[in-house]
Amino acid sequence: MTKKSATFALAVIVVLNLSLPTVLAQAAPSAKIHNKSTAPVARMQASHEKPCWEVAGISKSAIAERSRIEQETRSQVQSVCNDSSLNEQQKREKIREIRQQSHQQIDALISPQQQEALKACQKERAAARGGSAGHGAGGIHRGGGPCGEMTAPKPSEPERP
Repeated sequence: MTKKSATFALAVIVVLNLSLPTVLAQAAPSAKIHNKSTAPVARMQASHEKPCWEVAGISKSAIAERSRIEQETRSQVQSVCNDSSLNEQQKREKIREIRQQSHQQIDALISPQQQEALKACQKERAAARGGSAGHGAGGIHRGGGPCGEMTAPKPSEPERP
Protein backbone atom coordinates (compact mmCIF):
# COMPACT_ATOMS: atom_id res chain seq x y z
CA MET A 1 0.00 0.00 0.00
CA THR A 2 1.39 3.36 -0.95
CA LYS A 3 1.54 6.26 1.38
CA LYS A 4 -1.10 8.06 -0.69
CA SER A 5 -3.61 5.19 -0.56
CA ALA A 6 -2.98 4.62 3.16
CA THR A 7 -3.72 8.30 3.85
CA PHE A 8 -6.84 8.11 1.70
CA ALA A 9 -8.06 4.98 3.53
CA LEU A 10 -7.44 6.62 6.89
CA ALA A 11 -9.37 9.72 5.79
CA VAL A 12 -12.33 7.57 4.67
CA ILE A 13 -12.38 5.76 8.01
CA VAL A 14 -12.30 9.05 9.96
CA VAL A 15 -15.11 10.54 7.85
CA LEU A 16 -17.27 7.42 8.28
CA ASN A 17 -16.71 7.35 12.03
CA LEU A 18 -17.63 10.99 12.36
CA SER A 19 -20.67 10.90 10.07
CA LEU A 20 -22.22 7.57 11.06
CA PRO A 21 -23.70 8.78 14.40
CA THR A 22 -25.15 11.83 12.64
CA VAL A 23 -26.73 9.72 9.91
CA LEU A 24 -28.17 7.26 12.45
CA ALA A 25 -29.54 10.07 14.61
CA GLN A 26 -31.29 11.59 11.61
CA ALA A 27 -32.70 8.26 10.48
CA ALA A 28 -34.19 7.23 13.85
CA PRO A 29 -36.64 9.48 15.72
CA SER A 30 -35.52 10.65 19.10
CA ALA A 31 -36.58 8.22 21.81
CA LYS A 32 -37.06 11.06 24.26
CA ILE A 33 -39.51 12.93 22.02
CA HIS A 34 -41.24 9.74 20.92
CA ASN A 35 -41.86 8.55 24.47
CA LYS A 36 -43.17 11.90 25.69
CA SER A 37 -45.75 12.31 22.95
CA THR A 38 -47.07 8.75 22.95
CA ALA A 39 -46.77 7.73 26.61
CA PRO A 40 -50.36 8.69 27.61
CA VAL A 41 -51.74 7.10 24.45
CA ALA A 42 -49.73 3.95 25.07
CA ARG A 43 -51.02 3.78 28.64
CA MET A 44 -54.62 4.11 27.47
CA GLN A 45 -54.11 1.53 24.71
CA ALA A 46 -52.39 -0.84 27.11
CA SER A 47 -55.20 -0.66 29.65
CA HIS A 48 -58.00 -0.54 27.04
CA GLU A 49 -60.08 1.46 29.50
CA LYS A 50 -62.12 4.48 28.69
CA PRO A 51 -62.00 7.27 31.28
CA CYS A 52 -64.72 6.85 33.92
CA TRP A 53 -66.47 10.04 32.80
CA GLU A 54 -66.79 8.56 29.32
CA VAL A 55 -68.00 5.21 30.68
CA ALA A 56 -70.68 7.11 32.63
CA GLY A 57 -71.81 8.93 29.48
CA ILE A 58 -70.64 12.38 30.61
CA SER A 59 -69.26 14.82 28.06
CA LYS A 60 -65.73 16.14 28.36
CA SER A 61 -67.09 19.71 28.52
CA ALA A 62 -69.39 18.78 31.43
CA ILE A 63 -66.43 17.30 33.32
CA ALA A 64 -64.40 20.46 32.67
CA GLU A 65 -67.28 22.64 33.88
CA ARG A 66 -67.72 20.47 36.96
CA SER A 67 -64.03 20.91 37.76
CA ARG A 68 -64.38 24.67 37.35
CA ILE A 69 -67.39 24.71 39.70
CA GLU A 70 -65.53 22.62 42.30
CA GLN A 71 -62.50 24.91 42.12
CA GLU A 72 -64.71 27.98 42.52
CA THR A 73 -66.46 26.31 45.47
CA ARG A 74 -63.11 25.64 47.18
CA SER A 75 -62.12 29.26 46.60
CA GLN A 76 -65.39 30.58 48.05
CA VAL A 77 -65.15 28.27 51.08
CA GLN A 78 -61.60 29.44 51.70
CA SER A 79 -62.77 33.07 51.54
CA VAL A 80 -65.44 32.35 54.13
CA CYS A 81 -62.90 30.57 56.34
CA ASN A 82 -60.60 33.59 56.13
CA ASP A 83 -63.40 36.06 56.96
CA SER A 84 -62.68 37.09 60.55
CA SER A 85 -65.93 39.07 60.78
CA LEU A 86 -67.95 35.82 60.87
CA ASN A 87 -68.32 33.51 63.86
CA GLU A 88 -68.06 29.73 63.46
CA GLN A 89 -71.82 29.22 63.09
CA GLN A 90 -72.06 31.91 60.40
CA LYS A 91 -69.12 30.37 58.54
CA ARG A 92 -70.73 26.91 58.63
CA GLU A 93 -74.02 28.32 57.33
CA LYS A 94 -72.37 30.25 54.48
CA ILE A 95 -70.30 27.21 53.53
CA ARG A 96 -73.41 25.03 53.55
CA GLU A 97 -75.09 27.51 51.17
CA ILE A 98 -72.04 27.60 48.88
CA ARG A 99 -71.90 23.81 48.70
CA GLN A 100 -75.65 23.52 48.14
CA GLN A 101 -75.39 25.97 45.22
CA SER A 102 -72.43 24.02 43.85
CA HIS A 103 -74.36 20.74 44.01
CA GLN A 104 -77.28 22.34 42.17
CA GLN A 105 -74.98 23.59 39.42
CA ILE A 106 -73.35 20.17 39.05
CA ASP A 107 -76.75 18.43 39.09
CA ALA A 108 -77.80 20.66 36.19
CA LEU A 109 -74.74 19.49 34.22
CA ILE A 110 -74.56 15.82 35.16
CA SER A 111 -77.58 13.67 36.00
CA PRO A 112 -77.65 11.82 39.34
CA GLN A 113 -77.48 8.53 37.40
CA GLN A 114 -74.33 9.69 35.58
CA GLN A 115 -72.81 10.85 38.88
CA GLU A 116 -73.49 7.45 40.45
CA ALA A 117 -72.03 5.65 37.41
CA LEU A 118 -68.94 7.87 37.62
CA LYS A 119 -68.47 7.17 41.34
CA ALA A 120 -68.99 3.43 40.82
CA CYS A 121 -66.41 3.33 38.03
CA GLN A 122 -63.89 5.32 40.07
CA LYS A 123 -64.46 3.12 43.11
CA GLU A 124 -64.08 -0.06 41.07
CA ARG A 125 -60.84 1.11 39.46
CA ALA A 126 -59.44 2.34 42.77
CA ALA A 127 -60.17 -1.05 44.33
CA ALA A 128 -58.44 -2.76 41.39
CA ARG A 129 -55.38 -0.56 41.99
CA GLY A 130 -55.56 -1.06 45.74
CA GLY A 131 -56.18 2.63 46.48
CA SER A 132 -59.04 4.91 47.40
CA ALA A 133 -61.52 6.54 45.03
CA GLY A 134 -60.33 10.05 45.93
CA HIS A 135 -61.78 12.95 47.77
CA GLY A 136 -65.15 14.62 47.36
CA ALA A 137 -65.85 18.13 46.15
CA GLY A 138 -64.96 19.48 49.57
CA GLY A 139 -61.33 18.40 49.34
CA ILE A 140 -59.10 17.33 52.18
CA HIS A 141 -59.84 18.72 55.63
CA ARG A 142 -57.11 19.01 58.20
CA GLY A 143 -59.50 19.21 61.10
CA GLY A 144 -63.08 18.33 61.87
CA GLY A 145 -64.78 21.39 60.42
CA PRO A 146 -64.87 22.95 56.97
CA CYS A 147 -62.21 25.50 57.89
CA GLY A 148 -59.90 22.98 59.52
CA GLU A 149 -60.95 23.68 63.12
CA MET A 150 -61.35 20.80 65.49
CA THR A 151 -64.92 20.14 66.48
CA ALA A 152 -65.86 19.51 70.09
CA PRO A 153 -66.63 15.91 71.08
CA LYS A 154 -70.29 14.98 70.83
CA PRO A 155 -72.08 15.20 74.18
CA SER A 156 -74.03 11.98 73.54
CA GLU A 157 -71.29 9.78 74.98
CA PRO A 158 -69.47 10.65 78.19
CA GLU A 159 -65.69 10.45 78.16
CA ARG A 160 -64.19 7.44 79.91
CA PRO A 161 -61.38 7.80 82.44
